[in-house]
Amino acid sequence: MMRLSRFPFTLIYLLLCLCSSPVPVNGQGDRLVDQLKGYVVGLDSADLAGEGNVRALSGALPREFQVLGIGEQSHGTSEFFTARLLLIKALAADPAFAKIGLEAPMAEVEKLNDYLLEGRGDLRSILRSFRLYGYECPELVDLVESVGRIGKARGKAIRFFGFDIQSPFQSLQNLRDSGVTSDIADSLKSLLHSYELLSNEIYNHSFGKTDFAELKALSDQVLDKLAVRAQRDAVVRKNIRNYRQFLLLNDPAYAGAIDAQSEIRDSLMAENVLAEMEPGQKMVLLAHNAHLQRTPNIFSKSVGSFLAKQLAGAYQCIGLTTSYGFYTTFDPKAGHITDKNKVFPGDSTTWEYHFSKLDQPVFFFNTALLKKQPKGERLPGRYRLLVYGLAEKQFFDGSLPDDFDYILHIRQTTGNHSFYLK
Repeated sequence: MMRLSRFPFTLIYLLLCLCSSPVPVNGQGDRLVDQLKGYVVGLDSADLAGEGNVRALSGALPREFQVLGIGEQSHGTSEFFTARLLLIKALAADPAFAKIGLEAPMAEVEKLNDYLLEGRGDLRSILRSFRLYGYECPELVDLVESVGRIGKARGKAIRFFGFDIQSPFQSLQNLRDSGVTSDIADSLKSLLHSYELLSNEIYNHSFGKTDFAELKALSDQVLDKLAVRAQRDAVVRKNIRNYRQFLLLNDPAYAGAIDAQSEIRDSLMAENVLAEMEPGQKMVLLAHNAHLQRTPNIFSKSVGSFLAKQLAGAYQCIGLTTSYGFYTTFDPKAGHITDKNKVFPGDSTTWEYHFSKLDQPVFFFNTALLKKQPKGERLPGRYRLLVYGLAEKQFFDGSLPDDFDYILHIRQTTGNHSFYLK
């Protein structure tokens, strides 16, 4: 049976009903649409990642950045994968663009580079090791393969890295394969076996205090024995850091404190991004909008808020949005993954409602152009956030121009073609 990963902010799914009531945008809808018409970059919806759109975006994308977040409103939208590929193609001419970070486990993502640069492994198996069903789809296969082709064409590879910490498996296996003594190898094998038995606890972040205390005690013993080796071996050091972050995220002391757990996760992901930065290099991050926005999200401080504080204008982010359609996720009533989960149309208090009124079905714009409004006029106060799982409540309070530097909007979207669709 397939094991499902749940992101910390999805653990508050039952709290979604607390969303505030709509507040009308007083007679401002048509003026906002007219304003947007003046400066959006229209894109061809029929060939989203095509060369025409690459050229159209060439002068519109940010250039003076070190880290560029490219978000998504759901993890199960087909067109968002294609839009990200478009943006990557448009950025690839810059030789400083060297890395793509994924909202996926750090150690597991390294296997993508083995596949792309050395031809080792099977791509579908690598994606399966992330244990994130939203990534097991032909759209991500195409994105990864395309990045490999882009790197070859420009004569400089683009490497992937993971900055999430929700899995202990590959980091422990990497430590076991690093030439350790037999007693350390046996202890690491024991840890791996224990985690295989506690799969549900891992993906629900619900370790019991006794189980966690035993795992932590064994982990501390093993990692203490590796301390000297870690000082001289960067690979060992990185995998130890990854595993210790996993332990911190899953400490039962934070069980039930969803805001604290979410903030721990996002702060650690930001720490991992900063650790990947190198002088003269630029990177792109692919994650949920709620992680990458420049401000705290509705649940906690975000990765983007930590990066914006540290990097100021060197951190930029692009939100991907949609007005209606479908997305792919696990449907508890159906008992399996489906691609017919509705993206609900918004009302006049939502950004997506007004975006849908433009004649252009796909467009890109700089949100700074919206920040100065005539006195007495208000911008919409809500936009969509689709958590990892089925979301009946889809809109939350937020200031799109404050939260994102750019928006790429696709009016109508479809669910991605998960390998698990029946």
